[in-house]
Amino acid sequence: MGAGLASGRLSLWTRYFTMASALSFVGTEALVVFGARRTLVATVALFGFVCPMIFGMAYLLIPSFVGRTLVDYRLPGVHFVLAYSGAAGLIVGRMTETSVLTRAGVVCWSLGVAFFVAVLAWTIVPALRDRPEIVTRSGDRPQRSTRLATAMIPVSIGYLVFGTIGLLGWAGFEPIPAVPFPAVVHYYGAGFAALLIFALGARLMSGFFHVTPPRAGTWIVLVPGAVGPGLLATSFWTGVAFRVGAVLQTVAMVGYAGLVGYVFWQSERRRLGLYGILLGAIAGVVATGLNVPAAFGTVAPGQLSAHATTIISGFFALTIVGYVIQFFALTSGRFPGATTRVAVGTMGVLAVGSLFRAGGLLIATPVYSRGGAILTLCGAGAYAYLVGRRLLRE
Repeated sequence: MGAGLASGRLSLWTRYFTMASALSFVGTEALVVFGARRTLVATVALFGFVCPMIFGMAYLLIPSFVGRTLVDYRLPGVHFVLAYSGAAGLIVGRMTETSVLTRAGVVCWSLGVAFFVAVLAWTIVPALRDRPEIVTRSGDRPQRSTRLATAMIPVSIGYLVFGTIGLLGWAGFEPIPAVPFPAVVHYYGAGFAALLIFALGARLMSGFFHVTPPRAGTWIVLVPGAVGPGLLATSFWTGVAFRVGAVLQTVAMVGYAGLVGYVFWQSERRRLGLYGILLGAIAGVVATGLNVPAAFGTVAPGQLSAHATTIISGFFALTIVGYVIQFFALTSGRFPGATTRVAVGTMGVLAVGSLFRAGGLLIATPVYSRGGAILTLCGAGAYAYLVGRRLLRE
């Protein structure tokens, strides 16, 4: 009973992270509708929507990969407070151009990241020291096919650490060298979030959908996906390294879309969340494809904004929505709207909205881009409603 109670309370903090992330998604899309600058939208999306969602799921999932539960179920609550206090300070500080508030937010957020890494290490390192064969054994094929994915989890967390150091440098904390904010965004977005989605996806898809992705495909996704973000962030917009990083990131995203497509084709297609995951992967291919010409010097009007839109509102949003629908069974609730039709409609509105907004930005047609932004906001609102009713009211 004690273990079950602890697991339930840990799950409760995962739910809080999920709900707060959903509300931040609504805030992100509202800022887009009201014409906020791209850097502010990226700040809310990463620090309020994407990273906290991954934190919440990581506390629940990563220890289970080594056969453990978190050392103390109350610890994610401490991180929750630090993360959202830091995100709030950083966001409001940037909105009001108040450097003191921004720096305070960066400190809180960084403490939260340090806490996150320490708690996972406290849980996982003793398990690996006692039983290293948990990761290294290779007798059965499913284990061999997911071994690389498991190895990529600490790499992605390493990018989180580097991104946080860069964030401190961007905020002016000496003696850390100054780092441009877009580089920090790529450490977090491409290095931590996307790579962890690739790695966890390789493991979760076989568990959820009972299809083991091809080993060769997993390597095509994870190796470029591990190298590319470092090149993008450390040589932002400069030299051959940035171009190689952009190409590698595109290869990883195309490979990931191929893996998801393979799982979709081989599994029962009635599994609702997989539709969102597949749409997210397709949006990721579009987003990275838009970025490659820019890396080689061909930047069309609206191209970078379209890239940001398809990454945030397409790849991250649809992937997260798909996994949340699958993981928390949003359509099994007993409340108005807990239906397959509403869930499919939510994913469809998000996909069409991000497509229209990106297309409108590329062809400089405001009616399309604004209409797409409004559609995406409606989809975010529907998702937040489903999450809130399912996780907090039942």
